[in-house]
Amino acid sequence: MSVKGKMSRSSLGQVMPVHADPLGFTNASFRAVNQVTFSYRTNTDAAAALLPTELEIDENPKISVMFLSYGFTSVGPFREYIHIIHARFRGEEVGFVPHIFISNERGMLAGREREGYPKLLGDIEFDMNQPNVYGLITARLSRPAGFVLAQGIFRPSEFLGEITEEKPTVIKTLGLRVVGSAVPGGPLSVCEFVPSALEFIGGEIWSGEGSLLFTGASEFSALHRLPIVGNVEATTFYNSSFRLRRPTETYPFSA
Repeated sequence: MSVKGKMSRSSLGQVMPVHADPLGFTNASFRAVNQVTFSYRTNTDAAAALLPTELEIDENPKISVMFLSYGFTSVGPFREYIHIIHARFRGEEVGFVPHIFISNERGMLAGREREGYPKLLGDIEFDMNQPNVYGLITARLSRPAGFVLAQGIFRPSEFLGEITEEKPTVIKTLGLRVVGSAVPGGPLSVCEFVPSALEFIGGEIWSGEGSLLFTGASEFSALHRLPIVGNVEATTFYNSSFRLRRPTETYPFSA
């Protein structure tokens, strides 16, 4: 006697393996987050080469590099590196993410398969609570370990104010979620823009000076293809809290 399987489409998990969803959550929250953001301008053509055709940028667009350390989250503690091109999508200011690295498998799966961020595992050294004799905060991204791709130094200077739930700071981003065809040469099974937002609801903002360097150590993770043009600015969020605002709709990318 033959027996049919019992899993239906409605019972599948959000990510594979569908019978044992490794995420176990729908909406993500983040606490005790320390973050340094380095901002700079880059070459117009270099940014356009990494940007989908439905987005647009100004000449020498602004780029942000974020190093983050998460004390606790819906996927546990971890560290992350986010590289953002500031652009416009359908007239709205957004941050498009061509590179993002994380030290947590569950966070990688959630970001790649649900939000469309191109997350890869990376070795990230960043601890704002670690004192040193220089009074500086250092950050480093390597992939693989020992091959440094990016490194930054932040020199804090002045407390600027607090973030509150009544006056949140919102960072809007846009992911490009792609699932390839199982048939060689076939069309993409999924190709869509996924808007989301990081809504900071607590923490402190500090100003300071920043130094940022891309080493060019790897063409497999070529962060240096968004070169630094001009000065680097830097700010930090200390002991902050935020939540990920997931989308209510997605947008097909057919160009």
